[in-house]
Amino acid sequence: MIELRDEFLLNEKFDEKSLKTQEHYEHVINMFMNYIKSDEVSKIEIMKFKEYLIDNFKPSTINNYIIIVNKFIKYCEIVEKHGEFKLEKLKKWESNNTLKLVRVQNKQSLADVLEPEDLKRMLRMAKSKKVKRMDMYLIMKIFAYTGIRAHELSAFTVENIQKNFINVRNKGKIRTIILRNDLKKELNKYCSEKKIESGYIFYGKNKDKMIDPSTIYKNLKKIAGKCRGIKIEKVHPHSFRHLFAIKFLEDGGDITELADILGHSSVDTTRIYTRTTDKMKKKRLEKMKY
Repeated sequence: MIELRDEFLLNEKFDEKSLKTQEHYEHVINMFMNYIKSDEVSKIEIMKFKEYLIDNFKPSTINNYIIIVNKFIKYCEIVEKHGEFKLEKLKKWESNNTLKLVRVQNKQSLADVLEPEDLKRMLRMAKSKKVKRMDMYLIMKIFAYTGIRAHELSAFTVENIQKNFINVRNKGKIRTIILRNDLKKELNKYCSEKKIESGYIFYGKNKDKMIDPSTIYKNLKKIAGKCRGIKIEKVHPHSFRHLFAIKFLEDGGDITELADILGHSSVDTTRIYTRTTDKMKKKRLEKMKY
């Protein structure tokens, strides 16, 4: 089974999965194999693994893990029957050993999301004499005005910000980040003041490596903690992406355009942003008049 795992992971690498995705697949498959602890895998044991997931993880994580495990199970069966693996067989392959996804009730409202006032407070705090974190000020602005994911910050180099459009590769796809002129000016000014002449604008201890997303996460929490009235738990890099999407739609943006900007393959993925929070719904109802 270890040999099959290694071959499976190698196939994922050859399928040009990102390094982060490859590492995630390896983590999930190792978790599965450590739980089973046997070369002879029965459906009952696989179902017990699902119960373990249900007891320890949230539904979205459970389903993500199940999808990866199901793919691995199919891979093993195909190799066992045909002696080799072909990717085209995977989608058509029917197995009695795969697991059903857990059902998740659709939420009618988004959970607490970052609001424009929260952003303004955090930006003011980052620029204040108390904090003096212009790097985090600009990172928050980039998140809020482009809707990028945290790891896509690596595309923000001195060379790239001279353009109006930045191409970024994610999950085998290339999409375009649109850079506003006012944001571009602020970034160029920052680079000039910090004497950053090339490469990453936001780097870690090593200038050849982008600042780690976990560091960004911690710094955002620290800044939010110094602001009154902001729930720290709703502050993370992805919450700025939510804020961007909701604001874009509120200002009359088209959902298909938003899907392109966010890099979604399907508009269905983007539709979550058409929902509002309960707080937003209440605010709109308060304004209603007959």
